[in-house]
Amino acid sequence: MKLTFYPLIVGLSLLGGVGASADPEGSVPAESNQNHITEVTLYQGTALVTRQVTLPAERAGAFEVIVKGLPTATDAESVFADEGRGLEIRSVTCRQRSSEETKRVESEVARLDERIKELERAISTARNEIALRRIRQEFLRDLGSFVAPAARQEMTHGVLQAGELEKVTQMHFREYETASQEIMELDNAIADDSDELTGLREERHRLAEGPTEIYDAVIFVEKEAGAEAVFDLNYLVRDCGWSPVYNVAGVSGGEEVRLEFNALIHQVSGEDWRDAGLILSTASPTVSAQNPELTALHVEVQQSGVLPSGNDSAMAQAAHYQDVLRAKNAANRKVLAGKTVKDFADANFAANELAASAQLVELSMRSGQFKQLNQTQDGGEDLAIQYELDRAVTLVSRREAQMVRVLAVNCPASFYHVATPVLTSAVFREAELVNTGSHDLLGGKVHVYLDDKFIGRTEMPTIARGRSYTLGFGVDGQLRARRTLVDRTETVQGGNRLVEIEVEVVLDNFKEEPVTLSVRERTPHMEDTASLRVSLSESSHPLSTDRDYLRFERPKGILRWDLAVAPGTGEQATAINYTYRLEYDKSVSLQEVSGERKSVLRNEFIQRAGRSQKP
Repeated sequence: MKLTFYPLIVGLSLLGGVGASADPEGSVPAESNQNHITEVTLYQGTALVTRQVTLPAERAGAFEVIVKGLPTATDAESVFADEGRGLEIRSVTCRQRSSEETKRVESEVARLDERIKELERAISTARNEIALRRIRQEFLRDLGSFVAPAARQEMTHGVLQAGELEKVTQMHFREYETASQEIMELDNAIADDSDELTGLREERHRLAEGPTEIYDAVIFVEKEAGAEAVFDLNYLVRDCGWSPVYNVAGVSGGEEVRLEFNALIHQVSGEDWRDAGLILSTASPTVSAQNPELTALHVEVQQSGVLPSGNDSAMAQAAHYQDVLRAKNAANRKVLAGKTVKDFADANFAANELAASAQLVELSMRSGQFKQLNQTQDGGEDLAIQYELDRAVTLVSRREAQMVRVLAVNCPASFYHVATPVLTSAVFREAELVNTGSHDLLGGKVHVYLDDKFIGRTEMPTIARGRSYTLGFGVDGQLRARRTLVDRTETVQGGNRLVEIEVEVVLDNFKEEPVTLSVRERTPHMEDTASLRVSLSESSHPLSTDRDYLRFERPKGILRWDLAVAPGTGEQATAINYTYRLEYDKSVSLQEVSGERKSVLRNEFIQRAGRSQKP
């Protein structure tokens, strides 16, 4: 399997080592032991790290082995050791300690704190000095307001003392200028100190986010004499995870596409994973080994209130049912993650309560509403999928994401075009792909390429092996679909209104060869067929015979034609003409759905949009 990496930037990492304990006698000396990471199982948010520890042949009997420097992100309660070769594991404990790097960081933080205090005092003092000089300037302005009128009065009476006036004036300007200059210098000093203060605070914040503690694993073993002994140390770390990213490349008119599955990995656990086997998993590491218990379905009876009727009631219950199922699945995940009996019991009881709410919805619905109820179910808990890479990888602990190639496969593809002229005149490319690989494909983001050109981004759902799914390949600028309302007639027969609509769809093909096109239109639809009867009376082309279309879309008023569109535009363009008839009570009019029903329909549409997988 070929692996592709983004450029790696190696930063500070905390590498574990097997060493001697400072206190107990008989601990294994550090230089006599070896340990290295052999395998990492990466989940969403956590990773299970496996270190292989080798003990020298000359040591035998009972002694402690200390694996030093497990990273800050280690879950201390998750550390365990597998039974190895040539020894017996007696106990495993995990202890916390400060690292040398932590001590250096703490010293640097203390120095920064002292400098920050000095700058804050200097800025406060400078602002006080500025305030004093503002007071001096205010006094000088008041003095000028007194001197000028007095001088004018003396000039009027002919007793002006020019020398004294000159001294006062020069003193006024000199003092005012001095105060202004000092204020400017103080402002500049405050600006410089503020810039330095901002930088120091950012530096302190960065250092404070750094490692504050590391862990040592202490394993008490009893080793056989005469041979090396090996065992695996396992522990969970936080601050890591992965997400799938796909590149899909096709060729116009081709019969297959190239699908590349990459994993975008986030790894800031505090240790580097060098030359380690990598397993990518969508599951969650199960902490609790206890099975969930089922409680009795306790119910009460009470007088029923006024309930909504018909479709409104069914849709409201379906929406509530969907919310309850999502909450139940979340509670079940907490059941598996419970670390104590109380945590497990609380989550287990919550899951039982939510399951009871879902069952009560089932008990209250009519048989004709089960279909709507079942359509809201999205498959329950997330699928657990695992991908094991066939070669070792290196993933350093850093903030930037890293990418690893998981697999690449050529998938059979059937290309065609899709037009929905009631929405837009643009015609889109689409392909039906088949997952012929050996793995299920996890849902994720997709970068789409056609004829070596980037088309755009989309998403795809989880696709099981052997299943087909559809993928869009963007707009084809050489095709266009135009929709025109040709005629509308309305008559009244007895108590019913009859409306007949004639529509024309013109398909312009600017290419030099015919293309396969799927055209989609629609007619009004109501679940209550007694209130509205809809029939397709005429069509210039036969409707699609696709099994899924006839089963899921046609009953809801969706019209679909699958046809070959010959080259031609204008009068030479291919045209689809169809007529449909509506019949309903003459005392009512057709209205757009609103309120709660529209919200429910919107949620159902969004769910279906995420499920492009076909049976």
